[in-house]
Amino acid sequence: MRIYIRHMRRAITAQDFDGAARIGIAAYRIANTSERRVLETYLGPNAAHEAGRDRD
Repeated sequence: MRIYIRHMRRAITAQDFDGAARIGIAAYRIANTSERRVLETYLGPNAAHEAGRDRD
């Protein structure tokens, strides 16, 4: 999970917010409960909710 967070931070630093969100949402889907709490700090509640929805 650390690698996902590292890549999210790099994307944020480069002001690639869409990229950071895509990385975070992908990581959120495979994260356990404690890891999800960390990701929610970066993603916010709306993106975390979006990550929890099934995609077609």
